[in-house]
Amino acid sequence: MRFFKFYSTVPFVMKKQYDVIVIGGGHAGVEAAAASARLGAKTALITFKKEDIGTLSCNPSIGGLGKGHIVREIDALDGVMPGCADTAGIHFRVLNRSKGAAVQGPRAQVDRVIYRDAVFAILSDYPNLDLIFDEVTDLIDRDGAIVGVETKDHSQIDAKAVILTTGTFLRGLMHTGEEQSNGGRVGDAASYGITPALTRLGFETIRLKTGTPARLDGDTINWDVIDTQASDEHPEPFSMLTESVAGRDTITCGMTSTNEEIHQLIRDGVARSPLFNGQIDGKGPRYCPSIEDKVVRFPHHHQHNVFLEPEGLNTNVVYPNGISTSLPKDIQDAVVKRIKGCEHAKILQYGYAIEYDAIDARMLKPTLESHAVKGLFFAGQINGTSGYEEAAGQGVVAGINAAHVAQQKEAFILSRTESYIGVLIDDITTLGVDEPYRMFTARSEYRLMLRADNADQRLTPRGLAIGLIRDARRDAFESKQTLLHDTIARMKEMIASHKKLVDAGLQLNHGGEQKNAYRLFGFPNVDFKMIETIFPSLATLPDAIKKQIEIEGKYEGYLSRVQHDIDSIKRDEQMIIPDDFNYAKVGSLTNEVVQKLTAAKPATLAAAARIQGITPAALIAVLKSLKKKSV
Repeated sequence: MRFFKFYSTVPFVMKKQYDVIVIGGGHAGVEAAAASARLGAKTALITFKKEDIGTLSCNPSIGGLGKGHIVREIDALDGVMPGCADTAGIHFRVLNRSKGAAVQGPRAQVDRVIYRDAVFAILSDYPNLDLIFDEVTDLIDRDGAIVGVETKDHSQIDAKAVILTTGTFLRGLMHTGEEQSNGGRVGDAASYGITPALTRLGFETIRLKTGTPARLDGDTINWDVIDTQASDEHPEPFSMLTESVAGRDTITCGMTSTNEEIHQLIRDGVARSPLFNGQIDGKGPRYCPSIEDKVVRFPHHHQHNVFLEPEGLNTNVVYPNGISTSLPKDIQDAVVKRIKGCEHAKILQYGYAIEYDAIDARMLKPTLESHAVKGLFFAGQINGTSGYEEAAGQGVVAGINAAHVAQQKEAFILSRTESYIGVLIDDITTLGVDEPYRMFTARSEYRLMLRADNADQRLTPRGLAIGLIRDARRDAFESKQTLLHDTIARMKEMIASHKKLVDAGLQLNHGGEQKNAYRLFGFPNVDFKMIETIFPSLATLPDAIKKQIEIEGKYEGYLSRVQHDIDSIKRDEQMIIPDDFNYAKVGSLTNEVVQKLTAAKPATLAAAARIQGITPAALIAVLKSLKKKSV
């Protein structure tokens, strides 16, 4: 019976109980609630209002370098974001297409309204999931475990696990020059009840900062004088369940830049910037800085790129990517009017910075459950990360593990050797953050193994093993795997003579030696198109299969060596360090090492190895102690 599918702010007439409660309807909350519900846990998502669910608060885009890899991994685990991005996509590009396969990142501009509506449509009819529109003001714990939440009208909702995905709403404070206002984003109130609850439970909070640019009226931009960038001719979807995104309506983005006159305006007005006058305490993102931060930090750069990105098919709002700012309104006006093509542009909404509370993610397990409070999970910006994709990836893991806690099942941990989501979680829970964390492919030691094209091969079997994957994805994945394996086996049996290969343009040093089709990828400048000319029967394969086979064939030797290294790391990761392990009793450790390990609480020996200052000798001492305890 689905009588309680939706709630308003009307007080409850009866006490409700769920397996999992998710607080927050942003990208982390959406994926957490959906993952929990897919596992059969009775789940509630609580957020202020319907419009919060799936809102793109800042940039109207999904994916990018590193981020696109995470979106494909979310898709591999049957998440919500990838399919909705395909539905709402209005400009698709694969970034770094001219570079190696490991660093190519799919990205899409999306229509804000279509994306939000697509997410809501999915969640509103999701099995095992209720949507509650209310404000959570307190967390209820008993005997070191979370047991529920309290809402604004003092109603209590019980749960076996709770996931906090509060984004920028915890004590959110927005800054535009000297002006300040409370809120989680423009038009939405901040949340004040949860920070005191976290303090009561022993969590230390930190202040972080992010920002957004002004929004411009596209009808007042002179598009004729700036460069433009069209969508890819052959666009790639995020989800393996999306057959095609070709042939739909798309938009063209504009490319312009700042100039030295603008930079001087900013330098002259920097004393009025909240970032530099002491008004903002929070630390901002290093890799997505405001325009005033870029001008001050990089004085040798005489211009910075500005990408003019329309926010939808049926709106005149344009997002000027590259000039995030909290400068006063009069300086924002002056800056915009000096950007080529924007001389007469009208500002529809001024840019602002926002400060918010986050926790030290080193207080979390790799499952994203708190060390201190059983059943309390955290995902998204509250953990010190930035970006929709990073939040959504955490949401999937938190949702799975919260459901598992409720169902008394074992932990689900993604390793950094098998996923970018694993890299992210390992980084923030082991090393912590002092600024908003953003994913890059360079953060992974094994990025050629963790490509966007093979995310399903890496992670869908993990999802299938725990019952996370629904039938349609399972069937699509199994069909793809069969085609992939059968094609590679067939190519290894397809032989061409030395003469035929030379006639096709291959430069071979070994006279008379025959080669199978798959081995040909080992030669320089050989791609699938060349192999098709030699073996025409391969031409009918889907492009995605061709791409993946080419990558695997080209890097076969290297991938084998990397897999050997990964297997070694996995052995260390299987050496679990108990939460209550007493490092002080490991005799040969220095006080500094004991303090670092005790504070970080690494879940495995491999995680301990990544903590700065932990020596090989210290790891050996910990390993010996663990082995003694296991005997």
